[in-house]
Amino acid sequence: MIPPVLCYHKVERRRELGVTRLSPRRFAEQIHALARGGWRGISLTEFAACARGEREPGGREVLITFDDAYRGLREHAFPVLREAGFHAVCFVITDYVGRLNRWDVAYGGRRFAHLTWRDIARWHGDGIAFESHTGSHPRLPWLDRRRLCGELDRSRQAIADALGVTPVAIAYPFGAATPREMAAAEQAGYRLGFVLGGRWTGNPHRIPRQAVHCWSPKRPGVGLLGPVERLVAAAAGRCAVGTSLWLRLTST
Repeated sequence: MIPPVLCYHKVERRRELGVTRLSPRRFAEQIHALARGGWRGISLTEFAACARGEREPGGREVLITFDDAYRGLREHAFPVLREAGFHAVCFVITDYVGRLNRWDVAYGGRRFAHLTWRDIARWHGDGIAFESHTGSHPRLPWLDRRRLCGELDRSRQAIADALGVTPVAIAYPFGAATPREMAAAEQAGYRLGFVLGGRWTGNPHRIPRQAVHCWSPKRPGVGLLGPVERLVAAAAGRCAVGTSLWLRLTST
């Protein structure tokens, strides 16, 4: 067994049309609600031991993750986690560190900045683990073998160069990965791979996560509404294919 895993994206004051952006107040409410309920945000090291079967998960443990490494996390998310005593994992799109999110569709015409390497170095070791979200956030199953390996290797090396610590985990962009991508990630040196949705089957390269959306309750993924949340999140996840298609069309 593994503890539940939550997946956040943007924690920003600025509004947009996407469904993964949370206001700073809403994020703080969720973390504080989890803490008051006796939940503990564990480290990636503790979680990995559970995934390997070397550690029994506690009754109220949760792994907090962030995809994309947006800059708003440094003001609106990381300090809240530190206050609550929670660890977390942040998955970095290394080609876009310190840049705007031009890899994504600009919902409502707005662009958002990513963390800089200085931000990442500042929070590295302060309860936040920084791991790979590939180099440029493509849908990996759509890549040929050469580009797939390039995305995996380039991101891993960039983080190792910046932090002096080699990443052990990857979050597949859009949560999309087939056995081919999982095998490639393992060959590249990753020991853990995170997807979106699904159930734990014992495969450390396909770890399911519950996406947190703007409509998620105060205790996302762990309350009585968990089954309903999973169904709605699965439907929202299928819509992400449309984002990938749009990006492919507009880049050609």
